[in-house]
Amino acid sequence: MTTSVEDLYGQVWADESGLEAELQDSLDPRGTEWLFERFAELEPQPGQLVADLGARDAVHTIRLVQAYGLRGIALDPVPLHVERAQKAVADAGLGDAIDVVQAAVELMPVDDEAVDWIWCRDVLVHVDLARGFAECARILRTGGYMLAYVTCATPLLEPREANELFEALAIVPESMDPARVKSQATAACLTLVDEVALGGEWRERMIEDGSWDPGDDLIRLSRLDRREPELVARYGRAQVAAYLAGRRWGVYQLLGKLRPTVYLWRRDA
Repeated sequence: MTTSVEDLYGQVWADESGLEAELQDSLDPRGTEWLFERFAELEPQPGQLVADLGARDAVHTIRLVQAYGLRGIALDPVPLHVERAQKAVADAGLGDAIDVVQAAVELMPVDDEAVDWIWCRDVLVHVDLARGFAECARILRTGGYMLAYVTCATPLLEPREANELFEALAIVPESMDPARVKSQATAACLTLVDEVALGGEWRERMIEDGSWDPGDDLIRLSRLDRREPELVARYGRAQVAAYLAGRRWGVYQLLGKLRPTVYLWRRDA
């Protein structure tokens, strides 16, 4: 539908619209805490083993172990992250409860059917799905669950925007395609139990709570655009591209170009 100039200024924008008032009201968006609440609903039991894939500094591993009396494995392929995780685990006094392991999701040094739970937050975008899901299914015991937060691309993400994101942030393009995510999990014999498309909810909550200001990201993006040649010369193309992509990430979620989705899979056989 194409709106004419006459209709736009003479009717659509001529009077106050109730649409503006409608969108002033909060929809009570779920925040980042909701993922922990979802995990709690699954009733983890003391002594069970959780593998945190792409654990970074192991802050989530530590929280899960402390909250439910679990044992944990914090896996990450990045040496810097492993070093930070080891320190965090030691500082928390959980060296006997959490093993920190340097490993990629595609090849995990974990025994077959050893894990009761897999926690995977915003990591699958960096993973070869076929190999990664096969490993997840291998290490999960029968009846075990994998809870994964995955940022998916939508048709609103233009090809050039997608390529810039993927190249700058070491993303496997297939791994942001929701259809491929689900089909590869199914191929690995993981059963989809639940799927929740969060869209921009977490970002809405951050804005309402005052913990994130998209205006700050936008003004920095504008400044970067005006100074890009100078900044590339000073910091290098890779760092500038990663900064640009990182600042666009949350804005793209609000615009519907990226759709964070939480999947729950179970290994049935």
